Amino acid sequence: MVSRDTAVHVTVVVLAFASVAALSRFGTDFDSPLGGLLLVVFNGAVLAGAHLYLAWRGDDGLVPVAARWRFVAAVAAVLFLGLVAVSFDPVSLGPVSSNALLAALGGVVAVGYLLAEARAGYLASTGDSGV
Repeated sequence: MVSRDTAVHVTVVVLAFASVAALSRFGTDFDSPLGGLLLVVFNGAVLAGAHLYLAWRGDDGLVPVAARWRFVAAVAAVLFLGLVAVSFDPVSLGPVSSNALLAALGGVVAVGYLLAEARAGYLASTGDSGV
């Protein structure tokens, strides 16, 4: 039997792809700023849409709700950094470009997410409240 998590993930991904297909059918220019925003929303839906839905409902199935919220926040932060990178022309900030700085910030978000999940997993395994 298919788990509820899997059914929600498949549904969200199918809806996201159907939305992009419908938008492209109606002539949406994905090279425009609005098109870039739509593609960021598409990526957010594919990567974290099911977690957002299940966390919003408080569904504590295969993944704890707090972990779902952490994942949604990390994906939203990385997608926001990506949107900033594609929306604005890169500028030179001394020896590095703004896009390199945004990529580094995305890496910091990813490492921070992994550390937060590792800490939560450790605390859950020891029965500690973390206070």
